[in-house]
Amino acid sequence: MAIKNNKNSDDKPVKTENLELKIQELESELLETKSRLDKTLKELHMCQGRLSEIREEKEDLNSRLRELELMKMDLKLLDMREIKDENNKIQHRIHVTKKLLDEARDDLKFRAEVIKDLEEQKVLDKVRGKSPDSLIVYKNK
Repeated sequence: MAIKNNKNSDDKPVKTENLELKIQELESELLETKSRLDKTLKELHMCQGRLSEIREEKEDLNSRLRELELMKMDLKLLDMREIKDENNKIQHRIHVTKKLLDEARDDLKFRAEVIKDLEEQKVLDKVRGKSPDSLIVYKNK
């Protein structure tokens, strides 16, 4: 190892050994920095890939959520239709029952009138066999 006198910017002699050591240190730092950069780039690519997967998964979940909400609305609509149909059936039953009750009430009123007419019938009409008009109408029904 020969010692050569080199001059740096301060005009001081610098040993070649020191320069070679400094170069080796800098090369070592450069390799370490490249290694860290490569590792960071790999991590970045992994993160970008995972981010793409997460985005796709989010879109899929949003799509499934929309389908679920539509199915819920369909079920509610179906339930409403069933309730409306049931309500229509009940309304029809009410109408039919009311009609039957009205007819029964009218018939009871008419029978009460027939009974009243029979009770008020005069003895002479009973002996003659004459029936009240309401009884004749009732028999002809």
